[in-house]
Amino acid sequence: MMTRLSDTTATFRPDDAAGPVAPGRILQALATVMAPMLVASSAPLGLLMGSGCSSNAPPGYETVALITIDTWRRDHFSEAHTPALWELAAQGERFDNAWSPIGLTSPSHATMLTGLQPWEHGMEANNHHGYRLPDGAQTWPETAPAGTRTAACVSAFPAGPDGGLAQGFDRFDGPEAGERSGEVAVERAIEWLSEDGPAWLWVHVYEPHGPYAGTGPDDVSRYAEEVRRADTILVPLLEVLEKRQARVVVAADHGEVLLEETCGRQHERSTSEHVLRVPLFRWEPGRASAVRSERVGLDVVPDLLAGRAWGDGSLEARTATPAESGLCEPGCAPGCAPLGVLGRDRVVLDDTGRWVARPGRGVFVEGRPRPEHRTLLDSIPAVPAPGTVVDTPELRALGYTGPDGRSGPSIGP
Repeated sequence: MMTRLSDTTATFRPDDAAGPVAPGRILQALATVMAPMLVASSAPLGLLMGSGCSSNAPPGYETVALITIDTWRRDHFSEAHTPALWELAAQGERFDNAWSPIGLTSPSHATMLTGLQPWEHGMEANNHHGYRLPDGAQTWPETAPAGTRTAACVSAFPAGPDGGLAQGFDRFDGPEAGERSGEVAVERAIEWLSEDGPAWLWVHVYEPHGPYAGTGPDDVSRYAEEVRRADTILVPLLEVLEKRQARVVVAADHGEVLLEETCGRQHERSTSEHVLRVPLFRWEPGRASAVRSERVGLDVVPDLLAGRAWGDGSLEARTATPAESGLCEPGCAPGCAPLGVLGRDRVVLDDTGRWVARPGRGVFVEGRPRPEHRTLLDSIPAVPAPGTVVDTPELRALGYTGPDGRSGPSIGP
């Protein structure tokens, strides 16, 4: 039976805390101080805290971890922006041409947990929009071998259990509304990993998502600060996973719009490269490092977690990737109708352009996409109407709207 632990203060951030400093905070402070050393050094990540995995005997059991960072752009995955993750990826298998199916948290994570596209697994928008993962969809933790403990520690309601993302996890830890600091999710995950034995874990960090909490003068600099903060937050967890010689997959659910489009900070209304092209890599002991330029989608994540080699299962190059926008808003996608999820774009992207099917406008091209990819648009069905909608002040504070593109529970025409 799933155990659900809920944070009583959904928007808690460590700087607001009073009282004794928890051990996890001490680790975080040490990681923050030492993070610049990581950029200057070519030493393995494990040496950051004084003990690399090479000095540890194999634990004799399997640990597999999925780490997801919300709203993380591909161009903010670098030695400058994410030094700890970049160092780990340099020792692993990095996918430089990975694409999300949608700029929404719930359906993108459902794709990573099932290996299916949103129109295949059925969670076509966020949980608060009234969409959920059907009980019949098989999730990654449901494939764990007997005797394997499974847990998820997430940082925001759209990645939470409401809507079905908890399916298959023995333990699910997340806020009941709004968000919480990624530090809380990391501390809970490390605590859970203190028990020996095979373990499968999902950790979700929300920091790069708006509204940005950085101190810079504009959204661009504050967003970069939030990305760097997410990288620093994850260092203690990466240390523990390396000591356990875990297989680790790191991905973003989607990216972000900054100044490139009319609707800044509106990733759910866009199918641009800034939103759909995402960081993705895998690290595990004994796997040769590689940088892959082949196009892949986030539906490959279960095969990466399973340890499959390139060329096995879904791990093969694609000539095009299908995707959707999250919502229609005519100011962001001219001509779309109706407002909200029912008027979203359907797109097929390849290396030379994209085919777009926009309700209210029809089918058109951007760039010079290959003609044979036109038929792939027909594989993306129209979005069904949403179910029960969740509307709370905490969700509005994060910029979320109802499925009609407005705050509130209406579903539009």
